[in-house]
Amino acid sequence: MKKMEAMMELLTEEMEGFKKSMNRLESLSERFEGLKIKADASSIEYHMKEFLKEQRQAINIYKDRTTEIKKGIKLARITPNWLATFFCIAVSIQILSLSYFAHHYIRFEEKQVAAFQEGRNEGNQSIRGYFKDHPVIYEDYKKWSSRKDSIPNQK
Repeated sequence: MKKMEAMMELLTEEMEGFKKSMNRLESLSERFEGLKIKADASSIEYHMKEFLKEQRQAINIYKDRTTEIKKGIKLARITPNWLATFFCIAVSIQILSLSYFAHHYIRFEEKQVAAFQEGRNEGNQSIRGYFKDHPVIYEDYKKWSSRKDSIPNQK
């Protein structure tokens, strides 16, 4: 029976603890009945709309700036127009002057060859005229020429 009494005592203590917890729960629930909580997200929605509006404005600004930069890049050149024009003119002048000097150099060589031939012909005619006028000298020249041809070149 002692065991039974101990169990009964334990059970009554548990019942009293349960009763206290229930009273406490009732008092808390009475306090919360007067309290009304709204599920209102309007302020959050307002802040989200403002944030999205600011983000759209920033994106539009970035788009405008990138289009300006792209236009600038398309129009950008490494060299200015006047320098390109000057370069073309300088190259043209160089080509023309080289062509002119090449033409004159070729013509100069042709003139030089023609002048040499003309000088040779005139020299031969002059010598023939001289030998006609002086037959004795012509005979000496023939002898000298034949001796010169008969001696081998001893260099």
